Amino acid sequence: MAVIGINYDDGNKKKLGYESVSLSLMLNDEDILFNTGDFVKDWYDCIKYVIINEIDEPIMHSSSVDHFIMDGAPYDSAHLNTESTPILEYNKKIKGIEFFVKEGTKPTWEELKLICGDIKK
Repeated sequence: MAVIGINYDDGNKKKLGYESVSLSLMLNDEDILFNTGDFVKDWYDCIKYVIINEIDEPIMHSSSVDHFIMDGAPYDSAHLNTESTPILEYNKKIKGIEFFVKEGTKPTWEELKLICGDIKK
């Protein structure tokens, strides 16, 4: 099982002190950090790593993911719907790959890739 977590100053609701997104791979006992200091980009890079490297173990979120958001992190959830043309959807009932965006914004999938520096040349 692979676990995605968020490293931050848990419990400090005035300043969350975001540090990194972590990916713990149990099958090969490996921990990978995504730590640019930009939560949106780090989460994106973590999910991209899982997809590109074809991580062949179930993926789950640690409780730190929920706690980070519930502690007041200024981000909204978006889900990538890949049934046809990839599109980011902001309806919480939609299933798909979860990404995060800055609170109050609703970038398209192409805009999120641009924000995260993932531009095709």
